[in-house]
Amino acid sequence: MITSSNLNLLANIKRSSILLGSSALTCVALSGIAHADDFVITSSNNSTNGNINPDDVDGSDTVSLGIALATMGRDVAGIKTSDNTNTVTVTETGSITTEGSKAHGIYNKGDSNTTAVSGSIDTTNFIAHGIYNEGASNITNISGSITTGGNNAHGIYNEGASNITNISGSITTGGSKAYGIYNDGASNITNIAGSITTTGDNAHGIYNDGDSNTTTLSGTIKATGAQSVALYISDGHRNSFTLNEGATIIGDILSTKDDQTTNSKLIFNLGASVSYAYSVSGQGAGTGEGQWTFSDLDGRTQGITEGGIGCATISDADNTVCNLVTAVGNGNAEAQDELQFGMNSAMIGSLSVGSNTGGSAEDTSVTQTSNNSWVNVYGGSSKRDASTTQSSFDTRDAGLTVGIPMAISDNINVDLVFNTSNTKLDIGASKDQKITGKSYNVGAVLRDLAPATDWAVDAFGFIGRNSYDTKRKVMNNQEATGSETVTASYSGMEVLVGVDAQYSQAVNETLNFTSGVNASLSNERISAYSESKYYSWDARTLSQVAGGVTAGLEYHKDAFTSFATLGLQRSSLNSGKTAGYINNGTAGSYTDTSGAATYRKATVGFSYAANEGMNITGAAGMSRASGGIKGSSLSLSANGEF
Repeated sequence: MITSSNLNLLANIKRSSILLGSSALTCVALSGIAHADDFVITSSNNSTNGNINPDDVDGSDTVSLGIALATMGRDVAGIKTSDNTNTVTVTETGSITTEGSKAHGIYNKGDSNTTAVSGSIDTTNFIAHGIYNEGASNITNISGSITTGGNNAHGIYNEGASNITNISGSITTGGSKAYGIYNDGASNITNIAGSITTTGDNAHGIYNDGDSNTTTLSGTIKATGAQSVALYISDGHRNSFTLNEGATIIGDILSTKDDQTTNSKLIFNLGASVSYAYSVSGQGAGTGEGQWTFSDLDGRTQGITEGGIGCATISDADNTVCNLVTAVGNGNAEAQDELQFGMNSAMIGSLSVGSNTGGSAEDTSVTQTSNNSWVNVYGGSSKRDASTTQSSFDTRDAGLTVGIPMAISDNINVDLVFNTSNTKLDIGASKDQKITGKSYNVGAVLRDLAPATDWAVDAFGFIGRNSYDTKRKVMNNQEATGSETVTASYSGMEVLVGVDAQYSQAVNETLNFTSGVNASLSNERISAYSESKYYSWDARTLSQVAGGVTAGLEYHKDAFTSFATLGLQRSSLNSGKTAGYINNGTAGSYTDTSGAATYRKATVGFSYAANEGMNITGAAGMSRASGGIKGSSLSLSANGEF
């Protein structure tokens, strides 16, 4: 155990590297940890105070800290290095706390130093930065946390060129003019996957002062103090901010009017399903002083107006224009055909067409009892993975179908059918858009149109109304959460017709081979609608063709029948692939390039013929489709004299 009486002895040890263990303090050698008259090292087993002034870490040295280290006094850095190519690591069990003014957590004075913090750094006083890199080509990796409490105390201060900063952890500052990251130099690279939070006045999230600094964001930047800016370009040509998927900005985005501040870039790469409405301060759109160039890497048409709100007024920034930059996610346009197919396929599967409960959707087999009423309750879900051309989605549906037999003639039987269903669709990994669809359909099923053959041929036709309620998440840097929710309602009138033919051949007394073909055509006209002040969609008519084949076996034993079926189903969007919209006054369109899919289906189930002519049938199915679609379904039906 180190005591105050033997600290002077430690000061004389050769200073080339230090390793501090997590429980007991072990000195292999000492090299410039803290520069102070008052020096404190603490751990779970040690609390040591003393007076020590070791030399700097002066080139190609290594410092690894795994315990709590605290300093008191002005200009007392927790760890200080000088010269080049030093390596400083604060492990998960390590921490640095400083209390004096200008007492940085880690101070690297030189080039090409590497700093990694998976533990914590906490400074409390004036101009006490969490990490201060004074030099070029330094690399800083933060997976832990940095917290500063004093005025002008930045989380990370890079004073020099070509420094690389990677944040997967967190930076928090509480004082005025205390920036999360301050890049004072050219060609610095900053990557944020974690979070930066500033709460003081004039405390900016990321502050760039120099040419060609690039910042890539997939985490959260939050600046809430008076006259504070989340993303700030103070000076320099060709600075850029790129917002990748997952980025959340809370606070202003600003470029200062200055003859040395031109060609500022704000690049959106949030994902095609993500919508945004960002207010951006400066001198408007362009490449001149204080101006911004806006672009969307997902290829969408941006709306750019001077209708932004809440832009911070910074006295020395001279920002006079508040741009509103918007784009709309393609989720509803790109997933509408899958939503339509899913609703129709589930309903068709409940009709018992072709003398099957499954028909073209579920491919399950059981004989309908003539002139019996019937009811089918069904539900299912499906998911699709995201790709470079399409958004992910997650659907859940449930429905009820009721059939009432009506004899037209001795040879033609018709079921009058009523159907209602409810479908919920979540689009995007973070559920960027939610659509709830409610469907009401009335129609008829013509039974056994070819009675003199070995085929059971049914046809059906429906007319229905689909109503949709949608909630869209819009990323908005002027909202306290970084996003807002806009809502809309729209509807569609649909006509659906189809045919299903099933063939059954006995293999022996208890086993039958079954096969079938099916086809359907749907046409839905969707009305025009608006989503708040940002987006409005043109009317759109979708025409979709589906067809498939099935093959399976059914086993009969007394009143019980079990079955298993495999099938292929192909859907294709023939018209309505392009959806037109108005985005913040700018016309645009989206064309669905994935309007066709092939589904591979497997279904198993049972049927039980109860007393008094009652049949009970249950089925479970699963499907896989091109484009990463996976689905499952359940249904339960009963027919008899109700």
